[in-house]
Amino acid sequence: MRLRPEVLRALRARSCLTCVLMLGAFSLQDAVAQTSNFEFRESLSFEDDPSSSFELPSETDAQPFEQEVEEGLQRPSARPPVSTVGQQLTGTSRSSRAPKFSERVEAVSRLSRPVGGGGIDDEGVFDGETVQDRPVGIQLGSLRLTPSFDAGLGWTDNVEQANGGTPDGFYEVDAAVGVVSDWERHELGLELRGSLRAFFNEPDNNQPVITGRGNVRLDLSDLTVADVEGVYSFSREERSSAENEATTGRTNSVQEIGGRFSLSRQVSVVQLRGGIGVDRTVYGGQMSSSQPRDNTVFDATLRTSFDNGATFEPYLEGGFLVRKYDEDCSGDPSCFDRTSRGYFAKVGMSIDRGPKLRGEFGVGYRAEYLDDDRLDALQGFIFDGAFVWSPTRRDTVTVSGATSFAGTNISGASGSILYAGDVRYAHQFTQDLVGDVQLGYTYRTYQGVDIVEQEGTGSFGLVWAFSKDAALLSRYTFRAFESSTAGSNYTSSLIEAGLRIRR
Repeated sequence: MRLRPEVLRALRARSCLTCVLMLGAFSLQDAVAQTSNFEFRESLSFEDDPSSSFELPSETDAQPFEQEVEEGLQRPSARPPVSTVGQQLTGTSRSSRAPKFSERVEAVSRLSRPVGGGGIDDEGVFDGETVQDRPVGIQLGSLRLTPSFDAGLGWTDNVEQANGGTPDGFYEVDAAVGVVSDWERHELGLELRGSLRAFFNEPDNNQPVITGRGNVRLDLSDLTVADVEGVYSFSREERSSAENEATTGRTNSVQEIGGRFSLSRQVSVVQLRGGIGVDRTVYGGQMSSSQPRDNTVFDATLRTSFDNGATFEPYLEGGFLVRKYDEDCSGDPSCFDRTSRGYFAKVGMSIDRGPKLRGEFGVGYRAEYLDDDRLDALQGFIFDGAFVWSPTRRDTVTVSGATSFAGTNISGASGSILYAGDVRYAHQFTQDLVGDVQLGYTYRTYQGVDIVEQEGTGSFGLVWAFSKDAALLSRYTFRAFESSTAGSNYTSSLIEAGLRIRR
């Protein structure tokens, strides 16, 4: 479960360079930032008086956030829907847009959403965003519209993201529009986003991504809430993946469509949440296998948590699922019937120390039993969770992990299990200059066949807001991929810079 020594050395060298750049930037902070005497938040010792965990911010501490109000004009923070932590970690391929730091902070904040209320505002927690161009939105009655547009140029030494890849330059664009409600009760959130990374000499490796997301929260009573969520995404498959069936030209397209209905109820100190969901995956393009991979997963879940206002709150979650493939075998002995039924169970703990530390973590087990007796059960331990730690008002750290099960049509394989985790750190040099560092690792194993894929990533980015609506973006990303499949290992470096406009 480890990357080869030479790959680790390459990743370590670039990670060290990233840390050196950040430390060098820190040393220049006094020269470029406003004078600030901020200190670390109070100790995380849980023996302290609980009332002492919430400190009153001084004028100096609160200055970066109070600057959102200038000349009597308040700049509220519009919040379109964001994907969950698990979706951000396991649903984002190398051909997809990486989630922003602020999206991760928002996703963790929504883990602590109480019944009958919206997401918890982590006042005083730096979310990785610049202050001057924080989106205000366009008010349309009781709805707020939040448009944004990014455009830039970049270069990579491995366009194909595969063994023996070639260098090339590219341009990229990213356009999004979000809609959020401004109602006293209930909540509506929508976001539509499209992006394209187009290479100058290798158009077959262009990376189009389209995502749509919506959610409606209905406050049925003070103690009962109903949520309806929907999501759609389009991207292209990774060329180095064992699942890739396109030998030439463009890789196959992947479309994911999902929906979920859930009902939450607060009963004394117990919070109950039940839900049903459906997730469909459709592949398009070249198919070397006679058995398509298109499949749909139906699930029903129930979660019980103890919401008594304590710092630590345990929870128990479980559910049942059915995975149905579009293509049935119809008596063909050479066909594998991968339709499956299964369950999962998980126990975990939520932690809420206000603006200092918040999140949850759970471990458990999941199993899918396939109808075809020739195939092993797709089963294994699962873990997921995320924490946001804010040691100072200018620094935030996130630690996240997730597990995902996926179907396959590889001969003899039951499916794959993906374990993913990352650590992110964001620092506010000034109100208009922020930087972040990210380190991530994924491990995918296929059950029934000897295929293992591992990937390590590291990146460093800077954002400078030079006006109330525009900012300059820059990022460097290093990636090391290793597979037990011969000829699939590769490394890549990518550097990009561009302009962001949002309202």
